[in-house]
Amino acid sequence: MSEAKRWLSAAELAGLPGLPGTERAIQIMAKREGWEWQKRTGRGGGKEYALAGLPPSVLDAVLKQQISNCSTAVVANTSAITVATPALPSGDLKDWQRKTAEARAAIIHEVKRLAAMAGTEHAIQAVIALAANNELQERLQRLVPVANAKAGSEGKRTLSRRSIYRWMNDAESGFSALAPRLRTETRVPAWAPALLSLYQQPQKPTLKKCLDDLPRLLQGGIQAPSYWAAQRFLDKMSKLDLERGRMGPRELKSVRAYVKRDTSQMWPGDAYTADGHTFDAEIAHPAHGRPFRPEITGILDIATRRAVGWSIDLAESTWAVLDALRNAVETGGIPAIFYVDNGSGYKNAMMADEATGFMARLGITISHSLPYNSQARGIIERSHQTIWVRGAKDLPTYMGASMDREAKHSAFKITRADIKSAGASRLLMPWAEFIAWCQMQVDTYNARPHRGLPKITDASGKRRHQTPNEAWAAAITEGWKPVEVEAQESADLFRPYKEVTTRRALVQLFSNSYFHRDLEHHHGEKVLVGYDIHDANHVWVRDRAGRLICVAEFEGNKRSYFPVSALEQAAEKRAKGRIKRAEAKIEEAEAELNPPALIEHQAAAQLPTMTPSFSIGSAPAIEAIPINVVELPKPKAARPMWETDAAKYRWLMSNSDQAKHEDQSWLAWYRNTSEWEDLFGDIEMAAR
Repeated sequence: MSEAKRWLSAAELAGLPGLPGTERAIQIMAKREGWEWQKRTGRGGGKEYALAGLPPSVLDAVLKQQISNCSTAVVANTSAITVATPALPSGDLKDWQRKTAEARAAIIHEVKRLAAMAGTEHAIQAVIALAANNELQERLQRLVPVANAKAGSEGKRTLSRRSIYRWMNDAESGFSALAPRLRTETRVPAWAPALLSLYQQPQKPTLKKCLDDLPRLLQGGIQAPSYWAAQRFLDKMSKLDLERGRMGPRELKSVRAYVKRDTSQMWPGDAYTADGHTFDAEIAHPAHGRPFRPEITGILDIATRRAVGWSIDLAESTWAVLDALRNAVETGGIPAIFYVDNGSGYKNAMMADEATGFMARLGITISHSLPYNSQARGIIERSHQTIWVRGAKDLPTYMGASMDREAKHSAFKITRADIKSAGASRLLMPWAEFIAWCQMQVDTYNARPHRGLPKITDASGKRRHQTPNEAWAAAITEGWKPVEVEAQESADLFRPYKEVTTRRALVQLFSNSYFHRDLEHHHGEKVLVGYDIHDANHVWVRDRAGRLICVAEFEGNKRSYFPVSALEQAAEKRAKGRIKRAEAKIEEAEAELNPPALIEHQAAAQLPTMTPSFSIGSAPAIEAIPINVVELPKPKAARPMWETDAAKYRWLMSNSDQAKHEDQSWLAWYRNTSEWEDLFGDIEMAAR
């Protein structure tokens, strides 16, 4: 913005209102009235006269001429006005407040420019007069109604002396002080509480439905609002407060603030995180070839996002977690923290027991996230999408939410028809191929740039994020080393251990008996029995201090001639459960087809009154004849031949009077078996 002149030559003053029209006449008048002057600098020389000493009418004319003739004095747009102000706009201002403040700042700046030439009062009066006559420079004139903030749609209001002085005073406190103040008072309508009680329901009713039901809740002659009045009230409310009731505490987390966890200071192996994922496509079952969706357990290193371990099982179980953890420890080393959810596969004695659990034996601290707080484990949750869902979409049997319903149904019919006709389907990936496919997905993920890792410049000069493999290798380069498991210790380290009591050189595990002579010296003691989940021919028996006592051999099995492994028993138990559920559905369907016959209600028939043929007084006497009643003892049930231990236990509980002395020792042994815990433990604990 150009600086206003404070000194003018005789040529510039000639012809102004109240002054002579020639330079010579101006010079004569200035000499006669003693105007203040200074020698003119530059070409031509001569005198220049101070504007402050001119008559008021002349001074006003000069100011108007300065404003009207100045083509660059006014800022071309409001962004330049902001730069010229001493303070930056406040982030709390709304758009209309900021525009008003910028317009006022532009007017104040013009007044101050002119005030340097003729004083503040004269500058203000000149700006007001020109604004009233619409004679200000075009862009500055358009800012007048904006600065008023009350001009209405027609913008007829102009400037006032009082307003400009007030704006100049506010400007000393900063730019945001020039903005109009907002009304802080919010009046809550009388109908608002009743409306919110209807609107904030988990069924998420529409506003129209709430307004239809509102009149029956209003009392005392309160008038129901219109739809738009109610909508304006809801729009003014906090979105978080408005959704309370419509969303539960867990769902509200999706709109609440969250804390992003920083992993940049972590080393590989500081923490692993794991989670199970039901695969989003069908493959061939390894046992019968029919379509099913396997359960995949993945383990990620939090610092590098590297997939260090994974496992596949027919369903989520502790065995799947154990196998994935074994794979992770052998691949990436033993972590310091194992961060998981509260699922049964992670929160059990096999994982967390202080004596036999894997965490204690591996020296790992297990940490569980809060219930229903999957956001806290967003790293592993997001990896499911990147590794497994992304890959599943390449398969014809994909059945995720984004799959076309018609295509999904078509694939479903084809696979079932193929299984029925040929026993296999071309659309179902075989189990062995699926395992190799899973390893390929993990390898591809570990070699793909990850947004959660730092950026690097690769060999081609491209700027990109690190891959998990590169982040892992970078940590090794900086001196980090994984905590590895010795090869000779690996086999025993990952065996599950269970605490049992020895009886006559025998230990009982999963209804299998294991024998070794050395166990005679530990009769009646509690020992730790380790087993291989795939092979039930041997168990490893240790004392409470962890010292190996012996490797016991399979001696006898009351249920099966050959030993049954833990995995086989789990599969058998799962299959029996599915059979029972299927039988219940069949019984329910048969009951619907053959409902029981019902006897319709009929009115009771009134029988005729029976009148005795003799009077009460003349009734013959009947003598009581004593009868000796002898109660015969109930016959004792013969001891049957039991097919199972559970059947024997049930009979002894129902016929305790027929229990023999040797039955007591058998009961003490049976109550320490896992079968008793599964079948009767919870029932007897509840009865106590």
